[in-house]
Amino acid sequence: MSESAPAGALVDWTTQVLVRTGLGTEEAATVADSLVFADLRGVSTHGVLRLPTYVERLRAGGINVSSRLSVVSDAGALVVVDADAGPGASTGATAADLAVARARVYGIGCVIARNANHFGASAYFTNRIADAGMVGIAACNTEPVMCAPFGGAPVLGTNPIAVAVPAPYERRPQLDMATTVTSQGRLIMAQRAGEDIPLGWAVDGDGRATTSAAAGLDGALLPVGGPKGFGLAFAVDALLAVGGAGTSPDVLALSGDPATPQRLGHLFIAVRADVVAPLDDYRARIDALVAAVHASGGELDVPAPLVPGEPEVRREQAAGRRVELTAAVLSDLQRVADAVDVPLPTSLTGAPAPVPPTLAEQGGPT
Repeated sequence: MSESAPAGALVDWTTQVLVRTGLGTEEAATVADSLVFADLRGVSTHGVLRLPTYVERLRAGGINVSSRLSVVSDAGALVVVDADAGPGASTGATAADLAVARARVYGIGCVIARNANHFGASAYFTNRIADAGMVGIAACNTEPVMCAPFGGAPVLGTNPIAVAVPAPYERRPQLDMATTVTSQGRLIMAQRAGEDIPLGWAVDGDGRATTSAAAGLDGALLPVGGPKGFGLAFAVDALLAVGGAGTSPDVLALSGDPATPQRLGHLFIAVRADVVAPLDDYRARIDALVAAVHASGGELDVPAPLVPGEPEVRREQAAGRRVELTAAVLSDLQRVADAVDVPLPTSLTGAPAPVPPTLAEQGGPT
């Protein structure tokens, strides 16, 4: 069972929770917006499902509620910043905006953040850059959950990579992919639902293929495309290490000690798309590329080819600014509401609104 909740109300309530937990209003609003952004696109593994963990880490100190982003090294188009263990979505948004500002001056801006925390859906930041009229690229690393080809023990993170182009959002190609076959969050959701996972997602603690979500969580995720995905994940770690960020083996798990920052890295690149021709010319070339993909289907009775990000955008449009919350997620949110004393509004729980008392019941005239 699930409940359909209005996205705006979910953002507002999540913001209130984070403010009550100690975040400033602007930072809290950014984190809330990033979580609901993921839910609207159907990427619930990075949605409000993560809120209880964020709250726990904020209260314990693993996420710094009073963080200040600082510049460690400034080489013009390349800037290294220290995120001061702040909430990943808000420090990530600030770093992405800095990349845009540098790209306006140099044609390209690259910001590497170290001492950072989990930032949620990578596409949130590449879309932010694309909204500024630039090609956006983002990547980050995580704790080791991926094994090497022919290996068994986890050694690299899911290390996602995202790219978005500055086209209107409703037709914007945008890649957002983990370098593992799936995210760890999908295994967590499968375990909670008592469901098996497809063969080829993960191996158990002995390196054997498994369909058990629990065994996969105890073992390791497999790289997407075998050595190709593993190579991409390794490359993400290598790029982040330029800024002094911890590589995957040094990163603390999001589910680890909530009092200890994760110490992971973020990468944001903004590239001006108008350096050789007006932005509209660039968009026209991208539109032609999208049209070629759409027209490339064969005669088989299968769905038409789509460009990266198109399924998520279509899902978001179909959602009508509403988010599906499972009973398990609603239960977790209720526990958060009770813990921080910010009641869940009835618009999120699906419960009927309370009936106001009649004048007679209030002791007034009838």
